[in-house]
Amino acid sequence: MAYQRHAARHAQNREDNASKFTAVCIGILCGLVLGWVVLETIDMMFTSSNVHYNPEAQLQDAVAPQTSLGRRAKEKFTQMLEKVEKAAGYAVSRPGMDGVSVKESLYNKGSNPTSAAATSASQESPRPATTQSPEIKLAGEPSTSESSSLSKNSSPLSSTASSTTSSTTLSSKPKGDTIHTLMTSSGSGYQNFQGRIMYGTYKIVQGMSGGDKLTGFTRILHRVKPDECMDEIPTFHAKPLHPECDVWCDFPVADRPNAVAQWVDSVKADPSKLLGAWVLLTECDYVWIKPMPVPGDAISSDVPGWQFHFGYIIAQHPDCAHIIKRLYGGGDPAEVPNSGPAPAILRFSELGFVMPFWEKVTAAIEADPEAVKVLGWVREMYAWDIALAQAKVKILTEDPPKSPLIAQPPADHTIGNAAMFHYTWGAIYNDTTHTVWRWEKRDFTQPTAALKPKLLPMPPEDWAPGKWHLQGNEQVTEEMHKTLASMIKRMNEAIDTLPDLTEKYKALQSA
Repeated sequence: MAYQRHAARHAQNREDNASKFTAVCIGILCGLVLGWVVLETIDMMFTSSNVHYNPEAQLQDAVAPQTSLGRRAKEKFTQMLEKVEKAAGYAVSRPGMDGVSVKESLYNKGSNPTSAAATSASQESPRPATTQSPEIKLAGEPSTSESSSLSKNSSPLSSTASSTTSSTTLSSKPKGDTIHTLMTSSGSGYQNFQGRIMYGTYKIVQGMSGGDKLTGFTRILHRVKPDECMDEIPTFHAKPLHPECDVWCDFPVADRPNAVAQWVDSVKADPSKLLGAWVLLTECDYVWIKPMPVPGDAISSDVPGWQFHFGYIIAQHPDCAHIIKRLYGGGDPAEVPNSGPAPAILRFSELGFVMPFWEKVTAAIEADPEAVKVLGWVREMYAWDIALAQAKVKILTEDPPKSPLIAQPPADHTIGNAAMFHYTWGAIYNDTTHTVWRWEKRDFTQPTAALKPKLLPMPPEDWAPGKWHLQGNEQVTEEMHKTLASMIKRMNEAIDTLPDLTEKYKALQSA
């Protein structure tokens, strides 16, 4: 009995000790959780109070690891910047991470030698002094503050002449109503099919009244290897951040901001490459219908540029407003335009000022899993919009049919004031039993589709009310039908002029 009583007391003691140990562990865990909550609360209080007061603070806020999500993304963001550094050829500071001034790390081209920030940058930046160049600005053009891009003024892999009809150089001061058009491309068969047709329609409208204002065209190719279009389309060959995109990658558009930045730097190193007072940013899937007008005299400081209002870009949408606010450094998403980098027309100096913001916000988004998931395929468009707001570059954002830039059939039934069509959506005519006509750019993804494009079938001519509906059951109206027909007709006019690039393609593949 004594033994049994002793064993019972021993078991009770073990149970009591285990309970005490469990209580201590729970107490420690609760203390850690409470401490984490307090620290996060303090962190978020300081973050939310960091309202954007100037572009430098905004850019720091956009990439700072402000929350636990941001801290978890820091490593990925650092890896992204390492890719930028590799392409740029020099190390850049990490604003918001190491406390280094953004102006010291980015605005270091010496565009304003009297500036203390520029002086400090020239002394501290590892960038070679020979890469510094003066700000490119037309005589009398409104000045921006020190502007630069993240990339080094390194020589591109290759570059052809950037003008199709004009040898205008900066020394001859392009007139304030001239346009240098940029088109970005990854060089895939899908984009080369579109890009060749786009450039063909560009050359058609150059021959129209007012086409003489289109004084330069450059395709910015972000790709490791040259492609078969290098000799046909004036091309600037940028070094890609993601070489794997030559074959396949899930988001090749992530290279676009850095590629444009490399072109901006190349113009600063060689001003003769700038062939217009206005710079028009475009994409491959555009069709020129008439020459683009200009916002006004680029020399006049009270003339804003233009961009297009995309209905599916909504910075204030409840699903993404908190993300936009975070990327905007706590700023109001209502200040962020609902547009994208193309189409947009602005001065070269304005583009140069926006570039570092665009690159940094793009990198911040790619390092933010939530932003990637929610913003999806159009996240680089949001990066441009946030960059514009941060840089405080004012561009007039207009809807169709008022916009002079693009119309998007079949969503837009008429071209309105636009100079170009954008075929972001397909158009498939159906009657009550079957498909009677189809236009879908995603049918042309193979590399061989771009080598010698075939004429596209025109929409059937026998339109009648209620006869056809689109893939979404929308009725094909007469004006929609005529608009689509005019777009396909112009594309075929361009296709008729395109040479066969099959042999050139084969030679590149075997090289």
